[in-house]
Amino acid sequence: MFFPLIFLLIENEDDRLFLEGVYMEHHGLMYAQALKITRNSQEAEDAVSEGMLALIKKIDLLRTLPCNKLRAYVVITVKHMALNRYKQKKRENVAGDIAIEDLAGNGSVDENLLSQAGIEQVKNAIAALPKREKDIMLMKYFRELNDAEIAEEMGVKEVSVRVHLSRARKHLAQVLQERGMGL
Repeated sequence: MFFPLIFLLIENEDDRLFLEGVYMEHHGLMYAQALKITRNSQEAEDAVSEGMLALIKKIDLLRTLPCNKLRAYVVITVKHMALNRYKQKKRENVAGDIAIEDLAGNGSVDENLLSQAGIEQVKNAIAALPKREKDIMLMKYFRELNDAEIAEEMGVKEVSVRVHLSRARKHLAQVLQERGMGL
């Protein structure tokens, strides 16, 4: 069992001892819950540490809880940290897959759109897309903004731009196919 150094951040000795006791008593349960979600021992330990860091701010509340509610509160806190870590990792993996897909097929999709359907037909198809998809396609292909510029203008992260762009391309291809201008 790894003893978090975050306890050194707690200046009040009584609070530090209290939280250390909570950690020692519930570590096994917290770790098991985090491991069930993350399926990675290091990620599970990190989730437990993040949970304990969040619990530092709640020491006054924790002291008022009976044992069973304290255990539940601590485990749920760590569970949420583990879920956040898991979702973040999943988003990073999806973003990486999308980026690879875009790099591998970016030129061929764009060339196919322009060569087979013609620019005016593509413009008309883009106009039929939902507003967000239409805006991102116009920014990317007609205003020639890069992903960072689009992200800034839309107020989203670059990863989101790539996801929206990928969806917009697929939707555009579907619209073109429906209009008999398939790729």
